[in-house]
Amino acid sequence: MRRFIYNNKHRILKLYYQGTPPSVLMHEYRIPSSTLYSWIAKTPKSVVMVSNSNHEIINYYRNKSHCEKIEEELAFLRRTLVKDTPRNAKIAIIDREYGKESLHVQCEALNLSRGTYLNHRYRGKKENAWFKKREAEYSEIIRKIYEKSGHVYGGRKIAAIMRKDGYRVSDKYVRRRMSEMGIRSNRSASDKDHLLVARHLREARRSALEFKPDSVNQVWVSDTSAVLTHGRLYYICVYLDLCSRKVVAWRIGRNNSTQLVKRTFLEGYSMRSRPKSLVIHTDNGACYTAYSYEQILRKYRVSHSLSRAHVPHDNAVAESFFNTLKREGIFLNGYPRSLRELNERVSMYIEYYNSTRPHEHLGYLSPNEFERQKHS
Repeated sequence: MRRFIYNNKHRILKLYYQGTPPSVLMHEYRIPSSTLYSWIAKTPKSVVMVSNSNHEIINYYRNKSHCEKIEEELAFLRRTLVKDTPRNAKIAIIDREYGKESLHVQCEALNLSRGTYLNHRYRGKKENAWFKKREAEYSEIIRKIYEKSGHVYGGRKIAAIMRKDGYRVSDKYVRRRMSEMGIRSNRSASDKDHLLVARHLREARRSALEFKPDSVNQVWVSDTSAVLTHGRLYYICVYLDLCSRKVVAWRIGRNNSTQLVKRTFLEGYSMRSRPKSLVIHTDNGACYTAYSYEQILRKYRVSHSLSRAHVPHDNAVAESFFNTLKREGIFLNGYPRSLRELNERVSMYIEYYNSTRPHEHLGYLSPNEFERQKHS
């Protein structure tokens, strides 16, 4: 009976698509309703009406399964091998295999634009062409900036530094050159991390509550963060100027205490010549809401602004700084092995951050450069 049903599969489906009611087919061919409706769901009308036998339908399913398998294999190869292959390497592969398949297939398989390959094949072949010389010169500059940053800077920051030095380049051009050279920023460990960082920076642009300082020493933000060093937690406290994003004071302590944030504040307050009408914005941590900390602020007539409870993005500028400090300064070369090494890494990075590192919020100037422009 089962062989009889399957031998008549093509006829049954054809009758169904020609308008025969399912109840009539089930009664006449003694076919279960689940089997009939399963065939109908899996077999398109166009396949049944064009084919003349069960064998053609079987071949349709085999071809469909084969195509799905090839698509999965191609997706796997693109996600692993093709994704990390530099553009120049992809072009070299097509050069070797050119003409064996259609160019469309070769470019599609390597996820490369046909226009990119044709531009390589038919333009700018002379080695002494001005653009070849320029590419070689710019590639060397890009590599130097990239290596100097500790493999941290991406296309936008490198492009900003080059423009500052007088080179007329776009972010897109630098990113393309980096892709061809096979280098990329090590700041984010994965696409997921990159998305989290990007979201955090977007929040940072909306942070600082209603504060929009147009000059330095109007609003400072502060926070503390823990760093694991040789099996023990140490706490870093920083104060940043919200206008220039400069680290005005920092300290490392063995405990996340009120004493730590008070000493850091007094050091920064003294170094910045005791600014008047200063506002300090912090989170609701116990060290910032302590009575002794409030007393210090009242003594120097400093206003205190607090984030909303359970809303860390209210203090996103300080949170973002710690994210940058840990990724680019502390953990880039592994965990520090002692408190002394931690102090050295933080000190070196904050000096670099204040004096050299370009900041997107400041138009790709460093905090010190921004403050000099403000005072000039």
